[in-house]
Amino acid sequence: MSGCATHGELLGGYVLGSLDAAEMEEMRAHVAGCPLCGPEARDLARLPALLDHIEPADVPPPALPPSVEEAVLDRFARERGRERRARRARRRTFTIPRVAALAAACAAAVALALVWSGDEDDSSAYGSAKLAPLARGSSAAATAWVAEVPAGTRVRLRARGLPTVNGSMYELWCVRADGRWVSGGTFRAGGDGRAEAELTAAVRPGDYHLMVVTRHSRGAAPAERGPALLRGRLRY
Repeated sequence: MSGCATHGELLGGYVLGSLDAAEMEEMRAHVAGCPLCGPEARDLARLPALLDHIEPADVPPPALPPSVEEAVLDRFARERGRERRARRARRRTFTIPRVAALAAACAAAVALALVWSGDEDDSSAYGSAKLAPLARGSSAAATAWVAEVPAGTRVRLRARGLPTVNGSMYELWCVRADGRWVSGGTFRAGGDGRAEAELTAAVRPGDYHLMVVTRHSRGAAPAERGPALLRGRLRY
């Protein structure tokens, strides 16, 4: 991406904050001294904020059968595993290219963004959303159905593949059109990484178009948010 032979291909993930902790630390040290990656990282620093303002096209993505989601997620996980093994081998020999693995992983990610089962799980719902993982190598996913209630919006959430280290807690957010994040509450995942929760957020139909799941930090102030794990557009 930057022309750097050793770390250029990781620069995009570094700017988006989607690398794992070890890779992010390695890239921070590299970018600080690299004459190629350093300037480009600064030029791309505004990219994450711009991506959050991208609105969906007027024509919704084509509806795909429910079986496609499982197939895409499985392929995504397999490709990520192959890409990680290739990267480790490249660091040992500096000769094995990663272009094919990265291209396949990107193709899987694009396909995942188009997955929409249309399986309405709640007849009272005014909309639903498919939430896809933001981190590289993650196979987590979630589906949310939203219905209007006197307090605002009831969210029925089903998730799988969530990390369960040290009894992790998660938080659901509805992102309003004005950029304000409204919490729908917290929930936990079981030992198998699956979760089913019914939450309530103080938003109304049309107020928001984006839903995000973050890792919840114990003792954090109400306005503080943990790192984002899943994100998806609401389909009315």
